Amino acid sequence: MAGDPGEQLFFKLCSDHLSVEAIPKRRIRLDLAKLKDSMIQGHEVMMWTPQLVVLRNEGGQEITLRKDGRMVIRKAGSEQLAEQTAAEVMKLVYARSQTSIGP
Repeated sequence: MAGDPGEQLFFKLCSDHLSVEAIPKRRIRLDLAKLKDSMIQGHEVMMWTPQLVVLRNEGGQEITLRKDGRMVIRKAGSEQLAEQTAAEVMKLVYARSQTSIGP
């Protein structure tokens, strides 16, 4: 992924107004099986399935990461903090779990 990971994501406030959804601007496919076996720096794996991973960062934010790269960030103090968290997660997991991207 070229450039700032945050620039590669589209953000929208979820209907509960407490969570932010991050959607990749380009089609990607993550290999979540690789994430199961490797630690993600600064994040605890709370739950793993073949379709999604739920992480908790050191700040207590919960990140649900799906195979298509979409994320939901919960328990962030602000939209800006949620967007920053999503960009950090994408940067950490993209290189080690990417299997394919599309136009």
